[in-house]
Amino acid sequence: MTEPTPTPPAAANPGAQDAQVHVFSPNAGLIDGVPVTAPPYGDIQDVVLSILQQRAQQLGAPTPATITDNRYGGAIRLLIHPDGTTEQLD
Repeated sequence: MTEPTPTPPAAANPGAQDAQVHVFSPNAGLIDGVPVTAPPYGDIQDVVLSILQQRAQQLGAPTPATITDNRYGGAIRLLIHPDGTTEQLD
């Protein structure tokens, strides 16, 4: 019986789809269409990065993300590593 070849994590593939993050306020946003909120006196930025870091840890590979922040009217692409470090893409 032949073992199936494991599929590499999406983030490890050069053409991997970015996580789509939309930030609406200091305490509300969406990650891939799923609502996320920050706790009272918390910051949505910390929550988003924590969730993306957890995703990278589960995949065992960095997770690319496009973050659109309506508070500032801009977007940025980041690569979030399993250890929590980030780097700007493009």
